[in-house]
Amino acid sequence: MALAAVHDHVAAARALAAKLPQLIDESRRMAMSLRSGLHGNRKVGPGSDFWQFRPYVTGDPANQIDWRRSARGDHTFIRQTEWQASHNYWIWPVFSPSMYWSSKRGIPTKATCTLIIAIALADLLLHNGETVGTFDAERTRITSAEHLEKLAHAMLASPATIADQVGTMHAGRKHSVLVLSDFLEFADSSQSQSPSRAIKTLGQYQNDGALVHVLDPAEIAPPFSGRINFLDTDDQMIFRSERFEDLEEGFKQRAQVWRASVRDAARENDWLYDRYITSESASPTLLALYQHLSERQSQAGSNGRGRPITNRRSKTGA
Repeated sequence: MALAAVHDHVAAARALAAKLPQLIDESRRMAMSLRSGLHGNRKVGPGSDFWQFRPYVTGDPANQIDWRRSARGDHTFIRQTEWQASHNYWIWPVFSPSMYWSSKRGIPTKATCTLIIAIALADLLLHNGETVGTFDAERTRITSAEHLEKLAHAMLASPATIADQVGTMHAGRKHSVLVLSDFLEFADSSQSQSPSRAIKTLGQYQNDGALVHVLDPAEIAPPFSGRINFLDTDDQMIFRSERFEDLEEGFKQRAQVWRASVRDAARENDWLYDRYITSESASPTLLALYQHLSERQSQAGSNGRGRPITNRRSKTGA
């Protein structure tokens, strides 16, 4: 049995791009089921959430008069809405070659799941009046859900490695950064760049953030037995096991160390960590991200970063 990642990841990326309309529809349905309203700032200003009525005074725009409320009595009332401040979010789905791999038919690739979560989160944030961008060459940013497809194409064009590119990823001061990846580039502990150092670089301007560790179920509990050929993303053999059962415990232990290094990188930098397995529903991960971001914004003080929130479930561990 050969374990092969998708060696033609360029073709896989193009196939993913061709499915964008379908994936965007799926993302929007997921976002719609989780949308729980805007977070307000308890100030009068542009927004869609009703706050209060106040008596009309000379000079008020006529289009702000609430005629239904005014008809109940002898006074004319203005309908005031809650002011909504826009916050900047940078969503970076890292489409490395290994992201286009799936362990079996019927389980979507990590890249497909990552894109769906990224678009759904962007849709939720945009409906809350936020600005959402990604780290493609143009640093594409949008403020309307009507431009989700433009953002999705830009996400597919974002850098496919973290360690080599993180130094060029400069989010604005106190902007929020969200990274979705399998983080396999950090699986080799002998590398000079660590996930903690990379995330520290991303958060150097008092940036809040989150890491979503996207994994195939075989990367958690390998279902292999007998002879296994491990191939790299260029379809070259890197290891042959005559009997995988003899290596299984060591395989699991090394994978656990790698996953823990990513989890610890998030915690050391006061970021949220969430683990998503591609055979499961993405809704809990999307909800965890949305709640984390909403709570951080409502708790943010002068330093722009709220208090850390507890990881939501035990499975976020290594």
